[in-house]
Amino acid sequence: MEKGYKNLGMLLLTLVPITIIGFLKTYLSQFPNFEKDPGITIHFHFVVSAIWIILFIVQPMLIKAKKYYYHRLLGKFSYVLFILILISFIPIFFKQIQYNYLPLTILTTSDIISVILFYVLAIYYKQKVQLHMRYMIVLTLVFIFPAIGRIFIHWLDFSFMQNMSAGFVLKSILLLGLIIKDKRNSKNYIPYVIGILFFTIRQATILLAFYKII
Repeated sequence: MEKGYKNLGMLLLTLVPITIIGFLKTYLSQFPNFEKDPGITIHFHFVVSAIWIILFIVQPMLIKAKKYYYHRLLGKFSYVLFILILISFIPIFFKQIQYNYLPLTILTTSDIISVILFYVLAIYYKQKVQLHMRYMIVLTLVFIFPAIGRIFIHWLDFSFMQNMSAGFVLKSILLLGLIIKDKRNSKNYIPYVIGILFFTIRQATILLAFYKII
């Protein structure tokens, strides 16, 4: 584990309270007696996403503890989780198409693309630890920002576009901070650059759809 990232697992523990707060009003506080049951597909998506978040926390801890066997074992388990998360997106995608709101459709589509893109890159570079870890960090942002978005909307009363803009700014600040940190330490920060480019293109496309330019 790189010196600058040795406490990554502990830092990622913050994903737990963020997820709980984000989904508290709309999901967790109502479980299992929902006023309106969101359906098995939403339950399935939530459970698979929660397992992913647990994985993001545990994996760097295993590396720090030099438990490489278990890290690789969970890495192989993620192949199954990857398929499951894609399956869980299918009914959500088709349900949101029915709203006939292009910015929301773009958001969901880009979420699916980002999961595929950054997971595949992380696995492709699994033998190059620096790149592998950084692509997984970007993937972590993809998974945690739906919870942060719900905090913005349900706790801070943001509109859809306020949520998207705030989320984009926050992601950009985080990634730029990591780029500066890696540049100072002569590390490979290309994954973070790709992350910023992807999120910038997504935000621009959503804005164009919101203002009905596309």
